[in-house]
Amino acid sequence: LELIFNTAILLFVNELDEKMYSCLETVSPKWLKITSREIKATFSNNNDSGENTGGGDIEEATLELQRTVNSGENTVVGEIEEAIMGHQWRINELEEQLVRIALLENKLNQRSVAIKINKGRNKKLKKKMAKITAKQAANRKEIRRVALQNQEHDRRVLALESFREQQSQRFYDFDQ
Repeated sequence: LELIFNTAILLFVNELDEKMYSCLETVSPKWLKITSREIKATFSNNNDSGENTGGGDIEEATLELQRTVNSGENTVVGEIEEAIMGHQWRINELEEQLVRIALLENKLNQRSVAIKINKGRNKKLKKKMAKITAKQAANRKEIRRVALQNQEHDRRVLALESFREQQSQRFYDFDQ
């Protein structure tokens, strides 16, 4: 039972290690390559020499590896912080754009309302214009009718003046 429990823990740690490696590969691929090469170089030198020098070399390699990991962690942390700052800058920029979009949307709504109001006014003005046009047409007809009456009256006046002159001439002739 203890063996199964330990196996499960090892499998979990192994899975966690793979996920961490994948995450590091995404976040800082350069650092991961450099560190992997250093680890391979460290362990391949120990294996190639054919010597088993004991725990001293292993401790030294472990310490060197720990220093490399620590410097790599600092590098990764720096890169993550830099990425976070970049993302925060982009988030701030997007929030500013959202504010500008909201302002533009508000202006658009106001103008849309103004356009609807103007359309209503335009309809009223068109109706008034149609009434005025109809009134003008009626006035033109009335003007033509009155002008014709004036012409008729002018003819009558001329005829009456002519008749008056004739009558005046008759009275003048009669008086003499």
